[in-house]
Amino acid sequence: MRNYDIYLIENEVASHYFGREQVLYHFFMEAAHPVPSLVDIIERQYKYITRSIPYHVFDYHMNKIDSIRKGFKIKNKEQQMTIYSTGSRAVVTNRGRKLTLVSTGSFEAETLVFEHLRKIENSFLAVDLDGNSIGWLSPIKQPHFIIEC
Repeated sequence: MRNYDIYLIENEVASHYFGREQVLYHFFMEAAHPVPSLVDIIERQYKYITRSIPYHVFDYHMNKIDSIRKGFKIKNKEQQMTIYSTGSRAVVTNRGRKLTLVSTGSFEAETLVFEHLRKIENSFLAVDLDGNSIGWLSPIKQPHFIIEC
C-alpha cells in the first residue's frame, strides 16, 4: 500500500521552493508530528504555504476522470473517489488543504489520478512521508531571462 499527501501549494511558495523540495518535505514531516510548543506556528505556516481545495472544485474536476480513460471503474462518495481496475486501486480523499491518496496493486490507478491533477493545476506537490519522497506532479517552469550587455 502506498500513501501520499497531495498539497496545492501557493504559487509564490512553489516557485521559490522549486528545486528545494526537501525543505518542504521536512516541513510537512514536522507538521505531521509537531512539537507541542510549535503547533500554533506550524499551523500558521501550513495555512500560508498551502491552498484550500474547495469541495465543489474537487468534485467537479475528479468527476472528469471517468471520461478520460476507459477500463477503470469509479465509485464516488462524499469527498472521496475510488478508482479501480483489475489489479490496481486508488482512493482519493479531499481533506480541505490536502488530498490523500491510498493506492494498492499496480501503479495504473494512482498514475491516472496524478496525470489528471497535473492538468488541473501546476503546483500540486505529492509527499510520501513513509517512503521519504516528494515531488511536483507538474514541474514548475522557471522563467529564463536573456540579458544583453
